[in-house]
Amino acid sequence: MSTWMRGLFVLFVAVLLASCWYEVTPRVEVNTGSKFLGNIFYGAEEPLKFSQYWNQVTPENAGKWGSVESSRDQMNWGTLDSIYDYAKQHGMPFKFHVLVWGQQQPSWISGLSASEQRAEVEEWFAAVANRYADIDMIDVVNEPLHSPPPYRDALGGDGSTGWDWVVTSFQLAREYFPNSTLLINEYGIISDPSAAQRYIQIIDLLKARGLVDGIGIQCHAFNMDSVSVSTMEQVLDMLAQTGLPIYVSELDMRGDDQTQLQRYQEKFPVLWEHPSVRGVTLWGYVEGHIWQSEAYLLHSDGTERPALTWLMQYASGGSTPTPTPTPTSTPTPTPTATSSPTPTPTPGSGEYTEINLPFSYDGAGEYYWKTNDFSSTTNWGRYVNSWNLDLLEINGTDYTNTWVPQHAIPASSDGCWYIHYESSVPWGHVEMN
Repeated sequence: MSTWMRGLFVLFVAVLLASCWYEVTPRVEVNTGSKFLGNIFYGAEEPLKFSQYWNQVTPENAGKWGSVESSRDQMNWGTLDSIYDYAKQHGMPFKFHVLVWGQQQPSWISGLSASEQRAEVEEWFAAVANRYADIDMIDVVNEPLHSPPPYRDALGGDGSTGWDWVVTSFQLAREYFPNSTLLINEYGIISDPSAAQRYIQIIDLLKARGLVDGIGIQCHAFNMDSVSVSTMEQVLDMLAQTGLPIYVSELDMRGDDQTQLQRYQEKFPVLWEHPSVRGVTLWGYVEGHIWQSEAYLLHSDGTERPALTWLMQYASGGSTPTPTPTPTSTPTPTPTATSSPTPTPTPGSGEYTEINLPFSYDGAGEYYWKTNDFSSTTNWGRYVNSWNLDLLEINGTDYTNTWVPQHAIPASSDGCWYIHYESSVPWGHVEMN
């Protein structure tokens, strides 16, 4: 065979191999290049049209310690197993959320000695590592600035660095998860350069010890709805100066169709196009299955809101429409049908407003609700979950800032559940699915 013919043959084989490689790449309809555009699983089953829109997976609640081990040494892995398996089967990066946090932790750990708490933390890390051998990313510590765990002293407390408990958490994570990308995660950063600077102080401590691989920033609606583009750019640049990649971990933006579309058009490109941002994960998208009720992107019947249509076009490399300037006056929201509209309670009245499930509420204040929709039979997909609250009582029992299956909450004598909610901060949250 001549040299020319051999060259032609090699070229043909190379083209053929390249074509085969392309065919086995996992199907994701959103072509996001090197960045991922992910979302959450709120239960064991695939959310509506998930693989059509998203190419990264985070469990909303199934990976939180209080969800897995609400009773000591009784592990509930079922939902998390399903979500992890789905991500692996579809070739999507899986992020574990979360190892250490001050909310949704097992209530029993508060009654242990410091040495017992430390042993239980390590047992928790080991259990996750042994069960899930191929975790791509891990939220090691969530919200250190706002919500330290009840066992922080068992991990070193403030110590000599001021953040020894965070350092210890990452040291353990590096030991148990040597091949995973280790992340820290926090809210209130994108809209507050001062908070970003405090966050960077922790990050620098971890980076100097080789313990952290990326920076997570929550971008929830209570910040994103009002933050300016210039502040977002300032904060992202500050974080980028650490030299670590940035992961937008929990994004949502609220509004009627036009307002939500304008916010996505104006602010999403700031996140997506920043050179240090490796990926963006939205915190829900399906109507009736999202903690910020006005932030959903997909109606329960499978039809898209305008912001989702735009987002898919933009993320797939389509032309970027010029954002419509945000009006100075607050637009009147266009009512949209929901499966369980949130009633307007009377703050502090002591009179119970009847609600239907699924139900969620976030905000400051004191409210009273009642329902007869709780599941009284064993069903781990039906639960109550809350965080950043001062009080959540159900039929007189305290369930503040914890996850609990509904079948574990006894009904009152009339067959109802009476709920008392108190929060002093606007990011207080409760959900009942």
